[in-house]
Amino acid sequence: MKVIDYFTNDVQQFDYQKPVAEVERIVFEKFDWLQLEQHLSNYQKSKLLDVLYNHGVNRSFAEEATRKSISTSTVFYSFGVESDLPQGQYNRPVFVPTERKPIIETHQVEFNVYFSDAYFMLGYVTFTKSIKEVGDKVSFKIKNDYILAEFENVKSWFAKKLKTRKFKVNATITTTDGKVTEASAISPHIAMIDAELIDSIKYQRTIALTKSPRVADTHKSLFTAEEIFGEMETEGLEGNVFCQNEQDILNFLLDNHKTRNRKQLEFLSGSKQAEDSKLRFTLHPNFGFLFFIQGKDNNHFVWELLNSHATYMWSIDKSEIEIELQYKRIEASVNTIRDSGREQYKRAYRQNHHDSDLLFCVIEHDDISSNFVDGFVKWKHKLNEKIT
Repeated sequence: MKVIDYFTNDVQQFDYQKPVAEVERIVFEKFDWLQLEQHLSNYQKSKLLDVLYNHGVNRSFAEEATRKSISTSTVFYSFGVESDLPQGQYNRPVFVPTERKPIIETHQVEFNVYFSDAYFMLGYVTFTKSIKEVGDKVSFKIKNDYILAEFENVKSWFAKKLKTRKFKVNATITTTDGKVTEASAISPHIAMIDAELIDSIKYQRTIALTKSPRVADTHKSLFTAEEIFGEMETEGLEGNVFCQNEQDILNFLLDNHKTRNRKQLEFLSGSKQAEDSKLRFTLHPNFGFLFFIQGKDNNHFVWELLNSHATYMWSIDKSEIEIELQYKRIEASVNTIRDSGREQYKRAYRQNHHDSDLLFCVIEHDDISSNFVDGFVKWKHKLNEKIT
């Protein structure tokens, strides 16, 4: 690069120029000493010789060059009479720097973002989007006080509920001298996420438990509330996002689901379930509940499937093995029923071919829909007879 004007005052054109590519390095040709010297106040000329030309010209020529340069390209400022200034300084050019105003631009843009490309955080949704209007990637936050960071694992459910894989965004981007200095955004879809929509997703997820979930471990058939949501047939890890305990899930299903054996489930959970033991869930062959009832001499494990026609009950002597091992023993029996079927299991038990070390019985839900006989009272009486 060569300097052709050492005293220019017209620099406004640079305010409107934008780079077309990144400048990695600038290399200058040698500087004209006759011009450059006038801008220097403290220097060692000998150290500048490698980047100078005209450095050996006679001083009289230098002064003549200065006068010509000043007369053609420099604006002069009057300081009064010549005697007011130091000798040799009268009519020398004075450069008054002017502050350049930054170029501020505002861009209004609309676009769509996949839910899978956004992140749910505490009180907002965040994402990064390449915006062609500003030629750069921009990070955005859309605020919503109903959103929690835990929802990140279930954001696909929000997409299902809103019936769209993408959410619409209206963004305002401010640039200063071509660089993004501020960005804000709103979304009509994100604004729809409120307490009512979140409750509906909680309902859908709980109802989905009663469908046909995946089973990662074929040896496991009993689940707590913390474990069961991990068995859902979804794209990613979800977990118990809404912190529902076992009783919450049972109550939710009873309140929002037409349940044939509602009275049996309410009785078992409210009057019989041991307070210091967690209710367990089963997923196969059907969604159900395993209640734990402590009798005088035995521990009783009562399996009640959702909308079933019978109650399955296993009894183990309290003194035999510790409670966790008893759960494992009952889980093995549930696995057998899952693999071979209920009728075959009952037939094998009657013939002493299976679980002969356990006390097992089936209590039918007789007359459950009768208008003349209270089938629930009969069922409860039979159950209480078995609890010893």
